[in-house]
Amino acid sequence: MKKRLDGVLEFPGARCDPEGSFAVHGRRFDDPFAWMERLDDAETQAWMAGQEVATRAVLDAVPGRDWLREVVARAARVARLSPPIRRGAEGRAFFWQAEASDDKPRFVLRRGEEAPLETVLDPNGWRAEEALVFAVPSPDGTLVAFGKAVGSTHGAEIRVLEVDTGRLLPDRPRGTDHASVAWLPDGSGFFYAACPGPGEVPAGDEAHWNAIYEHRLGSGEEARRVFGDDQVKEYWCTVHVSECGRFAVLSKWDFVHANVVYLLRLADGELVPVAPEMRSLNQVQVIGEALLIHTDLDAPRGRACVAPLAEPTAWRTLLPEGEDTLQSVTGVGGRLYAVHARGGCHRVSIHAEDGTYLRTLSLPALGAVNRNEGSGVVSGVSGAWGGSEVWVNFTSYVQPPSVYLYDDAADRLVPYHVPDVGLDASAYVTECVEYPSRDGTLVSMCLVHQRDLPRDGRRAVRLNGYGGFNISLEPRFSALNAAWLKLGGVLAFASVRGGGERGRAWHEAARKTRRQNAFDDYIAAARWLVSAGYTTPSRLVSRGNSNGGLLVAVTALQAPEAFGAVYCRAATLDMLRFPRFGHLSAATVEFGSPEDPVEGAYLAGYSPYHNVHADGRYPVMAFVSALNDRVAPPYDPLKMVARLQAEAPEGGPYLLLPLRDAGHGGGTTLTALVEQDVDELSFSCWALDVVVPSSSEVRGS
Repeated sequence: MKKRLDGVLEFPGARCDPEGSFAVHGRRFDDPFAWMERLDDAETQAWMAGQEVATRAVLDAVPGRDWLREVVARAARVARLSPPIRRGAEGRAFFWQAEASDDKPRFVLRRGEEAPLETVLDPNGWRAEEALVFAVPSPDGTLVAFGKAVGSTHGAEIRVLEVDTGRLLPDRPRGTDHASVAWLPDGSGFFYAACPGPGEVPAGDEAHWNAIYEHRLGSGEEARRVFGDDQVKEYWCTVHVSECGRFAVLSKWDFVHANVVYLLRLADGELVPVAPEMRSLNQVQVIGEALLIHTDLDAPRGRACVAPLAEPTAWRTLLPEGEDTLQSVTGVGGRLYAVHARGGCHRVSIHAEDGTYLRTLSLPALGAVNRNEGSGVVSGVSGAWGGSEVWVNFTSYVQPPSVYLYDDAADRLVPYHVPDVGLDASAYVTECVEYPSRDGTLVSMCLVHQRDLPRDGRRAVRLNGYGGFNISLEPRFSALNAAWLKLGGVLAFASVRGGGERGRAWHEAARKTRRQNAFDDYIAAARWLVSAGYTTPSRLVSRGNSNGGLLVAVTALQAPEAFGAVYCRAATLDMLRFPRFGHLSAATVEFGSPEDPVEGAYLAGYSPYHNVHADGRYPVMAFVSALNDRVAPPYDPLKMVARLQAEAPEGGPYLLLPLRDAGHGGGTTLTALVEQDVDELSFSCWALDVVVPSSSEVRGS
């Protein structure tokens, strides 16, 4: 049903270029709004500004925005503190820390257990658009290599700070988009990942040929390239130095589908293969005289192996593949901590060095320990193999990111930092259900709602999905979710195929020409929520970010009657032109290639931009473009909105929300992130007719 608007809402028309088209394998596709790809052109800017005026007329008029802002800020503006990063022999410990009033986390130092915190890097004093992306102290704690980015968290540039004096060293490491810093044991320099510098590669390849470089402090010499690929420009690299200081562990990645691993022996510079073939996902840790290897080689749901340093390719299974997905295995304090996933939630089992099962760690609730980053799954259990501290990160849909210290003798987690976000977790229940997809496959979904929720079919439901890149949709706290719960809404998270929730086979089941499985799973989730008595289609908002944005856009076009509203953020929406943007040519391993006759035809069959139908009565939709996005084309949402407004006027309305000072992950300040959450909540409440309180009374807290 077309959403009624109070008053007259005027959307500026977009010029339709009849000559805009391109051919793929003998078939011609219209591209009437290709001119919008020139974001800086006056015509694009004027159209986008007019769209923003119309969108703001809707969002700013939603009653209760002040209440939404208050609740979001209460959950977002909390004190934050990381586990200590211990460096040097003098008891130095570094932390990420923020007060509730800080817009950005600071990097701080404590010189001893009783010493006060000292600020090392405070990005709150930088320009609003500048972000502190990473900070890595040297082994003796006297220097910090940090990455500063502008407008987003991508494209960082490494600088080196002298801790005691606050002086910036003149060093300017080679290349662009710096990441993955790992210091040499003597602090004389560091390894890092980067793309080549200007002029080093042909025009158009600046986002490719990622490699590992070694930078020597103060040498004046250009950083030395030590690892990369000379044939496949789309591969990218990561590095860390082993706890023992004898090796750099080098990985080369085929996006998130497979990687190879080598050891660089620092004594003589020899490259030693550990996982030399691009066949599986592998994480490697040096523990004593052995290698601890987590892999999905010959084990789609993961296994843990060990290999002697003297023969690093001679793997022996320690923890075999089981029914649950083994996400990570980390060696800390002489024990192995294995994190397993089932239905999106985690459990942690503890094993002796030889793999013998000892016990299962009791977590605070159903939730998540690990997290997904660019280099795959990062374990939420940390500490030194030769140390005694075991740190455990934990979060859930109703508990913010928290840090615990594991007491092995008492077998319990001791709270170290558990923020108060003003949400009474006991007032809500998290349940995991299974529902059948179109082909009968059972799909897991997590539901979060108030206790004793009536199944009267009238609840406002916010359905989330991702479905790609082997990334699991796991319990995560957000201020946005907390506010939705306080409004009395239901949260639903569907673990559709294409993600990593059930290992490699689950991911492969929706890759390339099988991606329709993810769309079917998601549509089935929406319909199950209705049939199970939670809601009606008109009370269901479908929400997705990045690849999840593609998911919600496709499913809205394929099954518009299943959704009341759609919030699509930072998505790739033109699936026939995506390889032209930045590093996205590497994503053909996930999506398939438009240049391939079979894969190109498949992409054309679901590409949102090319599947708008004139008679489509699509739900009200908001498309969010992060204009500093370096991961997804920021112009795709513009083209999509222009096409929907021009060619499918019976549905909608279709709103465009440009984020002018944000990247793929959002704004660089907490203030900006809060406002983005308020806008999203305002859209959902407006689209689903959710009444927002007008006072500061917090419902359900």
